[in-house]
Amino acid sequence: MMGNSDWLFTERLQGAMEFLRLYRLLHHAMQQGVDQALREMGIDLTSAQLDALICVARGCGGPVNQRDIEEELHLSNPTVTGILKRMERKGFITRAVGSRDRRYREVRLTEKCVRLGERLHPNAEAMVERMFRGFTPGEFNALNQMLQRLLENCGQIREEESLPEKPAAVTVS
Repeated sequence: MMGNSDWLFTERLQGAMEFLRLYRLLHHAMQQGVDQALREMGIDLTSAQLDALICVARGCGGPVNQRDIEEELHLSNPTVTGILKRMERKGFITRAVGSRDRRYREVRLTEKCVRLGERLHPNAEAMVERMFRGFTPGEFNALNQMLQRLLENCGQIREEESLPEKPAAVTVS
């Protein structure tokens, strides 16, 4: 008899737990790979800083503020503040009082960062090619769609707070 741990052994739950384990390993491997590639190129950035730069660059020339970056990357205010301060010290971004709303500081790429992007592009293309070797364009698109749906589902769980409440503490007499 398995007792209280029976829930651990359902096939669906085991599959989900395996996915979560693989996801953590994949996330770690990809982050290490990007960090290593940046170091080898002599670029003083981390993968988290690169994510923030990409977010600012995608602003399509319009102003991007810290809150936009927090929402896009699903990171806390203190985390993004630290990332932006380090990138500003390194000369990759500037921050100024917002033109739309003076309560927010706009984040803009510097010329140094634009030149960096031109240098990164061929290396990024090669790294992406290696990472997704063997995937057809259809498989790649399907993977993106499934991951997007999973992310949306996780966001809905947070919004709905539909996870069961913690059971009351058991008192042993």
